[in-house]
Amino acid sequence: MNRYLKLLFAIIFTACILAYSNLFQFHGYCSYVNSEKQIFENSTSPEFPKNLKLRDKTLENSLEICRGDNLKECIPPLMKYKQLYRTSRPNNLVACVIEKTFSTFLTAIMCFLHDQKAFRESNRTLESDIYGERLCKDKNEFTELKKIEKWQKMSIFAVVRNPVDRFVSGFTDKCLREKVWRKYKSRCASCRTNLTCFVDKMYDRMMKFAKNPYKGIDFDDSHFFPQSWRCEFSSHLVKYQILQLDGPNFTDQILGLLEERGVESDGIQFINASLHYRTPHSTQDSVERATVEETVLNSPYLLRKILQMYYFDFLLFGYRLPDIPVV
Repeated sequence: MNRYLKLLFAIIFTACILAYSNLFQFHGYCSYVNSEKQIFENSTSPEFPKNLKLRDKTLENSLEICRGDNLKECIPPLMKYKQLYRTSRPNNLVACVIEKTFSTFLTAIMCFLHDQKAFRESNRTLESDIYGERLCKDKNEFTELKKIEKWQKMSIFAVVRNPVDRFVSGFTDKCLREKVWRKYKSRCASCRTNLTCFVDKMYDRMMKFAKNPYKGIDFDDSHFFPQSWRCEFSSHLVKYQILQLDGPNFTDQILGLLEERGVESDGIQFINASLHYRTPHSTQDSVERATVEETVLNSPYLLRKILQMYYFDFLLFGYRLPDIPVV
């Protein structure tokens, strides 16, 4: 597709999302919203889940949960929230990092590109460059695009993830495996391992922030607030190249992007060799994750509440909404 057609589509799509949230009177251009179901049914984007089957139940069309009078119960998209950027000047590249979305690995990749010589001499690997001890702390890191010199002339990208998958992974990692609430009592919304409690409290926090943005954002907010609130998408979405972490060609896409930005073959090989490893935060294939995933997908209450939290992330980033089981 021609670059300008892509830009036009992105502008119209973003405006339609905003219109759908009653932020603008732009409904005349959004007739496709009424045929969302056909779009999602024909989509090749990754679905959720990949390996679980819902128990035999009648399913409710989840496309309806944020329409009409139901809209007020849904978390709005494109709020302004905190940002995390990583840069590589040698490659004229900016990455926006979103927690629980390839964030540790992406931070390490951008650090490696920022100074390959220093990274190699430190005897680090991408999987060992953990966040708390990262080599590039405060060296290539920014919290606003305007603080990055000449960022408008740089390529900018972000990695996104199926919203339910991201939520399940985050709860499993932080609340069940790490049990971060043992050291910090307020984390996991003070719910410890109680999934229903956590879902309710995170929904309330998102709604509170959406109505009156507060400054006291915390650990849970950073790991669970909507992806559409990040990366200054509300102002600069059309400038981004968006990569789906769970897409069928993610590895090829990110390596292709880096090649386009001039990363040489030995650097590509170094990165590619690590992409198949998992960081300590990965929950893939864990028993705890499978249990949380099945609980969410088979609970009308939990799944509806989570979809109300992330409905517009699904629409904005091209993911298919899972239908809600009816008891």
